[in-house]
Amino acid sequence: MLKAKAKRKLKKGTRFVTKLVESTGIPKGYSTTVAWFAERMAIASFALIVVSFAAGAFFVMKLAEPIGDSRPYNAAAEQALLAEEGIRVFSQQVIDVASPVFAKFVKDNREEVDMEAVQLAERKVKLQAYLASKKSPFADDPAAIEAFATSPNMKMMVAISFVESTFGKNCYYYNCSGIGGTPPNLRKYNSYAEWIKDFDDLLERRYKDIPPEGFLGLYVQPGSPNWIYGVKQVLREFEEQGIV
Repeated sequence: MLKAKAKRKLKKGTRFVTKLVESTGIPKGYSTTVAWFAERMAIASFALIVVSFAAGAFFVMKLAEPIGDSRPYNAAAEQALLAEEGIRVFSQQVIDVASPVFAKFVKDNREEVDMEAVQLAERKVKLQAYLASKKSPFADDPAAIEAFATSPNMKMMVAISFVESTFGKNCYYYNCSGIGGTPPNLRKYNSYAEWIKDFDDLLERRYKDIPPEGFLGLYVQPGSPNWIYGVKQVLREFEEQGIV
């Protein structure tokens, strides 16, 4: 009777843990008790972990120094502020140095652009007055004046138009320089400005920096001393009147 009660008082573990204990070689009579102790140890360990985590969380939330007041945080924040101040000072120094240079660059370029605009306007006025004195229809065509004044071969084009069409008074479909030869091979244009652009392109491609004498046998067939004289006369008048 007493032995039976003793057996009932023995602590027994779960069947799963008991089987694990038996697999280690512990006899069956002891394995149930060992299994019970093993389970309690596992439960106690888990409880200890939970309590430790809860205590740590409580310490951080309630007792530990706030991160905003901690020394590492304050040191890092101070370094960041110093870096920001250094960047700001350096940027200002760059601006201080670059601003006068940039201002001078803008000023110089503005002056250069303004000077070019003034020179172009002066060129147009002088050219229009010269052509008007020759009773040229070019003088009454703003687009023609603009095309002449903005072309690098303006003086040569006007000079050739004098010997070929008397400054545009005798043109074939606005072709006032004989481009293409004789009718019907002469090129046709819709305006003086269109002819001027095509004529300027032709001189740039084939007659760049060639003196009037060099046009004989090339541009003008066969050419004559009078042709050369007429071209040089207009070029001389341009120089005398300061038309550049």
